[in-house]
Amino acid sequence: MFTFTIENADFLNDLYKDLKNYVRSLYGFTAQYLIEPTIMEEYTEQEKLTLILINKSIYQNIFNTMAQLDNNMIMSALSCLENALYNIRLFKVLKINRHNLYKYMTDEYFDLKRCEEIADKNTDFKDKNEFSIKDFYKSVKSINRFENIREILPAQIHDGHLYMGLSNGNELSPELQDRIRGYVISMYRALSCHNELFFNGGIDKDIEELEGKIYRKFMDYIRLYA
Repeated sequence: MFTFTIENADFLNDLYKDLKNYVRSLYGFTAQYLIEPTIMEEYTEQEKLTLILINKSIYQNIFNTMAQLDNNMIMSALSCLENALYNIRLFKVLKINRHNLYKYMTDEYFDLKRCEEIADKNTDFKDKNEFSIKDFYKSVKSINRFENIREILPAQIHDGHLYMGLSNGNELSPELQDRIRGYVISMYRALSCHNELFFNGGIDKDIEELEGKIYRKFMDYIRLYA
């Protein structure tokens, strides 16, 4: 299992452990939500199936991200994370606009970026400090495409050794752990944005309590690293 050993390690390890539970619980909630007839009554069966499969892909890739992290397979983890983030972006434009959902199911030239641009134009004032899933996706994609080797290579070297296998070894460098810290908290923020599309409103009080617990830890994280 992946373990932080850098500064604030105890806090970071507790946060990572709680985040795993958060992911498992939220997948169950969102999957159940999408098959609830009274909630999804406005959608056709094909539309519901499309959203169910995309949501499943999001969480499957998040689960895989964490599994790869637990084996110190960092590049593999980031590849799974990239897929999850793409599908989070896709799910949003389909969920907020039924026309986009129809086009996605029928048009082989469906353009996600174009849908996002239109949605952005129709959105009111945005906080410049707002977390951007698209920017996080681009950052992870850049690493996976080895677009900046000067940024990637130092994280692959530890104690003078370059790890040639899929794993980054039994001990990760402090620099790489620090980067993983950023990936993990950004993954949480991306999932939080995704789950805002699922209105809870007392449907599942256990999930609401869990979200509150994770959010409080996130605020503790901000106080530590701001």
